[in-house]
Amino acid sequence: MPNNPVQIILNDSDFHQAPDPGQPPRNKDFFDGADRAFVAHQSSLLASIDKIIDEISKSPYGPAAYLKVQMRNEALAKSYRPVWHLFKPDQFPCVGADAVGTLFFRAPLIYLKSLRQRIQIAEAAVEVKHRRSDGEPYKAPTIARAEVGAIESIEIAPPEQKRAFSTSAALAALEDPRAVSGYQVELFETPSERVISDDPLGRLALRRSLERLLLSLGMGARSFIEFDVGRTPVLEVQLTTLPTVALIDNREGVAGRDLGTALGPASMDRDPQRHEAALSALQNHPLVRAILPPVLLELTDDGSRAVPDADREAVSIPTPQGQSTYPVVGVIDSGIGAILDPWVSGRFDYLSADEYDAVHGTGVAGLLTVGQALNDPDVAPEANGCHLYDIPLYPLRGSFMAHYPRGFSDFLEEIEQAVSEAKNTQNVRVFNLSINAIAAVERHRYSIYASRLDQIADTHGVIFVNSAGNLVPAQSRSPWQKRPVDVINYFASRTSPDTIFKPAESVRSISVGALNPPNTDQVADAPTVYTTRGPGLQVGVKPDVAYYGGTGGGGVGKSTGLSSVSTTGDKEGVVGTSYAAPLVARTIAGLDLTTEGALTVEALRAMLLHHTTMPEPLTKRGLRDIGRQFAGFGKPQPVSMMLETDDHQITLLFQSRLSIGEKKPVILRFPFVWPQSLVSGGACSGRAKITLVYAPPLDPAFGAEFVRVNLEASLKQRQAEPAPDGSPRFNNQIAARYLPKSTNLAVPERALIDHGLKWWPVKQYESTFNNNGSSPQWRLEVTSLVRAEAQFPAEGVPFAVLLTLEDPDGNKPVFQEMRQWLQSSRAQAQDIRTAARIRQRGR
Repeated sequence: MPNNPVQIILNDSDFHQAPDPGQPPRNKDFFDGADRAFVAHQSSLLASIDKIIDEISKSPYGPAAYLKVQMRNEALAKSYRPVWHLFKPDQFPCVGADAVGTLFFRAPLIYLKSLRQRIQIAEAAVEVKHRRSDGEPYKAPTIARAEVGAIESIEIAPPEQKRAFSTSAALAALEDPRAVSGYQVELFETPSERVISDDPLGRLALRRSLERLLLSLGMGARSFIEFDVGRTPVLEVQLTTLPTVALIDNREGVAGRDLGTALGPASMDRDPQRHEAALSALQNHPLVRAILPPVLLELTDDGSRAVPDADREAVSIPTPQGQSTYPVVGVIDSGIGAILDPWVSGRFDYLSADEYDAVHGTGVAGLLTVGQALNDPDVAPEANGCHLYDIPLYPLRGSFMAHYPRGFSDFLEEIEQAVSEAKNTQNVRVFNLSINAIAAVERHRYSIYASRLDQIADTHGVIFVNSAGNLVPAQSRSPWQKRPVDVINYFASRTSPDTIFKPAESVRSISVGALNPPNTDQVADAPTVYTTRGPGLQVGVKPDVAYYGGTGGGGVGKSTGLSSVSTTGDKEGVVGTSYAAPLVARTIAGLDLTTEGALTVEALRAMLLHHTTMPEPLTKRGLRDIGRQFAGFGKPQPVSMMLETDDHQITLLFQSRLSIGEKKPVILRFPFVWPQSLVSGGACSGRAKITLVYAPPLDPAFGAEFVRVNLEASLKQRQAEPAPDGSPRFNNQIAARYLPKSTNLAVPERALIDHGLKWWPVKQYESTFNNNGSSPQWRLEVTSLVRAEAQFPAEGVPFAVLLTLEDPDGNKPVFQEMRQWLQSSRAQAQDIRTAARIRQRGR
């Protein structure tokens, strides 16, 4: 039985130090040995610039535009970005990105001729130089040749790529009572600086021409400046039949029913010609980056109730005991029924009791409070009892727009207000959110919904647990097959989309997919027929985890394997990722309670993800990638198993922050000695696992490149040969969990992004060693890398990293040996449970 506590290192800052000096990268010639092809490419780019100059010169919007610059696949690394010579930041600021390697630059007309000249001076033939050390020749391309060669194409951001939906689809969405917005319009940047100056760059002209366009949309048109998502301003445009002049409302960050006329379905203009004209006009404006369709919100539940009324079983709901302490979870849903009132510690009152239907919210809350009483402990392993902060935001009747007059902005502002109240009054740090947008996560776009959740999470220091989303029954998959080859063949032939729903891509949140519970007629622990899969985005892992959500597709009367409570107090079977999410939220809240609130949100997430196991059906040969798509890092373990290890293991936790340092960001470097019983003649054996979770600055303007700082963990062993300067040399010995085997070849940047999770805020590494190396001296390191167009934040980057060392055979006294070493070292290590009290006394 595990009985050795996780060790938290309290003096983490003592192991911060300046990084080793690095060598500046050399210029790369992407047309090496192909000078004639380079000249043709250079001429093509010059022709593109001439076309751009001509188009902007004739533009009615102002003397500026936004350029789309496509990088070559082999030029995705930050050192190849064309921002040092061609697109100088003071002339052509980079304002965003789309896919990895697709960049957007603001292009004032007055600077385009100088850009053309910088492209033109790139040499047609690369100079050959000779090394001073040995006289050997080498090619030395200039920065101009390197940057021109790294670019695939340059063009003005194409209007036709700014919208991916039809007018008829938009009108159908606006008819749906679940619609909570008009059109979401993203701009490339804030139109102008708030200073008094002339306008040689054309920014004021762009802003004024956009304002004229919005006011020309006719009677009843309403444009709300919602907020900035990162650096991206977001407008909501509504075309209504209200008898009012066109309005531009710039009251950012303010929500409330008094700020606009309530809209019902009859208020929305249904004229397709008006909508098409408005959308076309917006598409053609240079300042507009993208137009998104109306947002539809739904509760993540397929609506099935597997227990007929005649078979319902009344549930006895326990009440809180005065001498006991319980975790607390905020439930952002459709409201919690009176049957669970003894557990409701607070309620947000934006919607009144007659404006919501508590059926879904009660089912979610029931799993939080009495999940184990209604299910086997292997399905709901956390103890009964959980306080609830009820946040009913999903209305019962009428349209969403009637309750949120400024559309999606109102809804998001109410989420933040509710989170603020719950955190300030009840210290709620975990919120269950099962309200999804009925839209798949986009491959190259980080959604407004996810972005705002991240902002709220950062502002208030909380964690959202989101459901991944459900497929509608018509799109559900066939039940999981037992033979891996049948699973592979099924997904190879499946054409229906099944991507996770927004905001499940939120990187500050934990997103949860659904697995079949045991004791049903489907394969236990396999993905359910309805759960969506990730990652959705071009980068990363989503959902983060998967848990039991009830077996779907079984029909009325068949057990779903997961039960909750109804508003009338009856036990009922439930189905949906909505019901997997609260079981995970309960685990995180229990971990927070057990550690007395001493863990940062990064550490809470890291503890959850570190203590996961891939569900057995997804471990079969050939299912590695499919397993990642459905279950992320795996299925979480109970809190009791997270906090302690067996004698043959030890887990160390660091929660820290990398600061900017004097010249470069500092690194975490923790030296340690490998467990003695796993060392033979200096060679080391055993298994190591690292989980790194960090909170980098995010900028959704950069699409798939929205993460602006990358942190990496490494586990380095001292080598027999010293470094060239005579200092000890350490080489990394641990591999990223999803990185393909490279047979010691350099791993391409694309593979590092897609599989190694480079630029993703959650990483795992794992390796097994068998007489590795010749030294027991090791280092755990955490280092950083900043995007070419970004700066390391002055406030630093918070992170948590967990390191587990173990004997795979389960025999050696690893915990005892490492604990003795820690006590003799300069590390201040404590039991994770007692560390909370030590830190609180020291504050």
